[in-house]
Amino acid sequence: MNPITRRAALWLLGAAGGSRPSVAASTAGVIQAIRVDHVALDVGDVDKALSYYRRLFGNEVVKVSNSPGRYLRLGPCHLAIASAPAGQAPRINHLAVGVANFNAAAIRTALDAVGIKAAESEGELFVTDPDGNRIQICADQSWKLLNKAVPDKYPEQGRLFEAVGMHHIAVQVGDTSRAVEFYGKLFGKPIDEPGGNPQPLFLAGDTRLRIYTPAPGKPPRIDHFSALVENFDAPAVLKVIKSLGAKAELSKDGTLNEFYDPEGIRMQVTVRGQTPGSPPQK
Repeated sequence: MNPITRRAALWLLGAAGGSRPSVAASTAGVIQAIRVDHVALDVGDVDKALSYYRRLFGNEVVKVSNSPGRYLRLGPCHLAIASAPAGQAPRINHLAVGVANFNAAAIRTALDAVGIKAAESEGELFVTDPDGNRIQICADQSWKLLNKAVPDKYPEQGRLFEAVGMHHIAVQVGDTSRAVEFYGKLFGKPIDEPGGNPQPLFLAGDTRLRIYTPAPGKPPRIDHFSALVENFDAPAVLKVIKSLGAKAELSKDGTLNEFYDPEGIRMQVTVRGQTPGSPPQK
């Protein structure tokens, strides 16, 4: 059995002493995250969605015997693509955080100690933020641990992006203060909490997690993910993804970082080493 993480132990010590450490007083969270391990998409047509995302990120796909879904690798991370339930629009179903030395029982005990209830499914944990957004907690690089996974063979084709990880996740919330408390328990204090335009930024290991309120009349949700990619030819990529049915345009400075897949799921790509105001990709 893997030992409980140091962060989780600190939370438990506080609970054992009769009080819980406040989020404001602690820089550590319960989850010793390595990165956002994967993002799960609910889509209208798995085969069509997979064809689109394979063109973006490559042909390394696996399937498991007890699921019609597919798993597409993005560097050390992956996309989990499954059919949306009847009557539900395509969306990001949940995000998953990869944890070092994953031990479900120990992490669940630590979560209980800070007032977060976790559900367990097939040895992995799921928690829900105050607005109903779902976060899975699992072993890092869970791609390698999928039960009874077999490669799904496809004709070789060029990929538009060389993914090296998951850069950030954007989560829309109804009440920022409640969300800061919840995500602070998981990941520690925000690394950026700007005044006047409150969009607190957390670190889930190597992945950034930004929270903010949705536009008026829109419900909270996991809004988008951004894959971390190597440099690419933005105009050439734009032409291809639009031919595949994506909704996309170049920015004013000639870069491409945000677009919508053919079913309306919002996503971004962030070039490794790119900074705001940098020249467009060549």
